[in-house]
This record gives sequence, C-alpha cells and structure tokens, in this order.
Amino acid sequence: MLILKIFRKHEWQVFRRDGVTAGAPIDLQDGFIHFSTPEQAAQTAALHFAGEEGLMLLAVDADDMGEDLKWEVSRGGAKFPHLFRALKLEDLERVEPLPLIGGVHRFPEDLIGHVDPTRIQFDLFKGLDRDHPIEMLNLVRLRDFAVYPEGHALHDPNVSAEEAYRHYGAEALPILQRIGASILWRGAFEATVIGPAGEAWDHAFIARYPTAHAFLDMISDPDYAKAVVHRQAAVRTSRLIRCKPAQAGTRFA
Repeated sequence: MLILKIFRKHEWQVFRRDGVTAGAPIDLQDGFIHFSTPEQAAQTAALHFAGEEGLMLLAVDADDMGEDLKWEVSRGGAKFPHLFRALKLEDLERVEPLPLIGGVHRFPEDLIGHVDPTRIQFDLFKGLDRDHPIEMLNLVRLRDFAVYPEGHALHDPNVSAEEAYRHYGAEALPILQRIGASILWRGAFEATVIGPAGEAWDHAFIARYPTAHAFLDMISDPDYAKAVVHRQAAVRTSRLIRCKPAQAGTRFA
C-alpha cells in the first residue's frame, strides 16, 4: 500500500540535497513524519496547503517502513500513518509535482481517485440555484476489493468492491425514493471513443432530483451517512457532474 507525503518546493530541494529528512516543520514539532493514505490526501492538501503552488507529492510503500510506521488516530478519528524515523531518498517509490488547477490540487488518478467532493467543489455546488430540477451524471470505477474502515461489519479483505457497491445501492434507494429522486438513465460502458486512454467505468447512470435541496437533504440524511460508507469502500474513482435539464430536440446547441 502506498502512502503519501506532500512537501513544499524548498523542503523537497533540501531533502534531495541531503538524501534524508526529518520532515517539514510540523513533523519536527510532533516528533514524527505525517503521511496520508490516498483516501486522506486530498483533504490533507485542502486543509494544510490550500492555494499553494510548487508542491511535490512523494509516495512510499507502507510495508517497507516496518515497525517505524505506526497508525494513530488523528483528524476526524481516522487512523493516519506516522513515520517515527527519518525518511530517506531510497524509501521513495514515486516523486511528482502536485499542480494547483482551478484552486484545487490535482493528484494522479492512479494514486488517488475522485470519491468524495472537495470542499471547493461542494461549496460551488451549494452556490448554484437550488430551486430547479437537477440531473447528476454518475461515472463510477470500482476497486477490486472493498476497503472498509476498521470496526465496520464488512471490514474484510475478501469483500469485493462490486458487493460493497450493491450494498450502497440497496441502502441508498429508499432514500432516493423518499426525496422524490429517480434513476433517469442507466447504461453499460463499452468504450471511450474520445477521452483519456484507458479510462473505463463500471457503472454509468443519471439520477434526477426534484431540486438541489433534495440532493442536499439526501446527503445529510443519517441513513445515507451509513449507506455511503459502502460507496467509499467500493469506489476507486468517479465523476459526479451536475446538469440542468434542457429541452431535447434536433440541435446540438
């Protein structure tokens, strides 16, 4: 399992020069080097590196860190990987820039998928008109196996992502019906004719909501909070694109 570390440009330059580092100032202060899992990294960037350019993303294999890597409860009660020794250049599996695009740091999709909206994306959604119907295009690519948090009843390395996504659908459907939403269209992916090479989706569908208020009601529903854990465990990456319904006809635009 790869775990990720974000360095500012000057911190990376010093690390590369010396071949070893005790980390950034916050790491020196806390006595260990902070890492994030791929699922945690986007929030780490948003909280601690918002708007910063020139960042570098480093990846190491957690298994190679041995007993010096400890998983400890941190932000939001989640367990984060903390390294209790210096980090060496030879530890690194990958090093690459972490560009800032449209105010959001763009992570390599093979390292960190798009599973939940970032704070910026969610604020943009909330800032749009909430009083008209919306249609949400969903494109979903699954992991091979589900990754449930420790303590969950389905926390098991042998649970398939497809099974986890079925649980999500079964538990989310009654909530969709309760708020007056429906699945408008569903299709089976065959090929990407125009788009990034190798991009493929396991599920593609459009959900229609009577208003954006209804969508916000759904995601704040306590039952949905339980259901979405299955989605987070199942999904490798996804797209969720909000559209406003328009009149169909013979014109493209």
